[in-house]
Amino acid sequence: MTHRPSFQRYQLDSSSDQYIASFRLATAVNTALAAQQPLVVTGEPGTGKTTLADSIALRLGWGKPLKFVTRSDHLARDCLYTFDSLRRLYDAQVHDERAKDPAVYVRYEALGEAILSPTPCVVVIDEIDKAPRDFPNDLLGILDKEKPSFSVRETGETHTAQHCERFVLITSNSERQLPEAFLRRCVYHHIEFPSRQELERIVSTKFDATKISERFVGAAVGRFEDVRKLRLEKRPSTGELLVWIKVLLAAGVSDKDVETKPLADLHPGTLAKLKGDLEELLKEGSCPPVAS
Repeated sequence: MTHRPSFQRYQLDSSSDQYIASFRLATAVNTALAAQQPLVVTGEPGTGKTTLADSIALRLGWGKPLKFVTRSDHLARDCLYTFDSLRRLYDAQVHDERAKDPAVYVRYEALGEAILSPTPCVVVIDEIDKAPRDFPNDLLGILDKEKPSFSVRETGETHTAQHCERFVLITSNSERQLPEAFLRRCVYHHIEFPSRQELERIVSTKFDATKISERFVGAAVGRFEDVRKLRLEKRPSTGELLVWIKVLLAAGVSDKDVETKPLADLHPGTLAKLKGDLEELLKEGSCPPVAS
């Protein structure tokens, strides 16, 4: 009988890392693993799209994830390798012997490294919505094979994957609609902004319990949620919440201060990053004390 790995390979409750995945997100990861398709993840900035790759790699035991950050001038092949033609030209002009070997000037990028790797890898293609229109479909032209391969034009070498297993995580901030043909061949998941309970759990896992009380966590998360309800152009993310709490702890701000002081006195520059948003925060007064 052919061995079939368990569907629940990415475990929801894992002590191996501190990433807090919802049941739906864990299911999406396991679905992509079973389907052997890329997982496209959308969501607000700061909701853990990119760091999900670290969690997947750690829980699967696949080493450090390989990351490619997409730019507006990238082609799909740039995920595979880049060739430093300017450096080679300079070396040729100064009669450097290295210029005779084009392989010296090849640098393998995330997807190219994964194809060359003798072991399974997690690859993250970050912010694909910033890439040119043809990038997503061209990328699938590489991935949509049991064993992807690619050629290095400058050296004439062809590389074929040594194994079939890999995980490709593709993130998008939804700045541009991705092609339907691309989405049809991917698993999709949207990460909702964490609930209050999830935020409190995230904070509690990131800070030493001996240095932060439950009351402090509850008060800080409550004030943070109040900030996100304001009419801000850029609402703060989970990452900014964690930085804000770090600053509050470093400044010796007490539980009661977090509950009652005006936001103007609670280092608002860690939460608001635009002039208009900061002015909106500074209008907010103090909060009534939390009932004990």
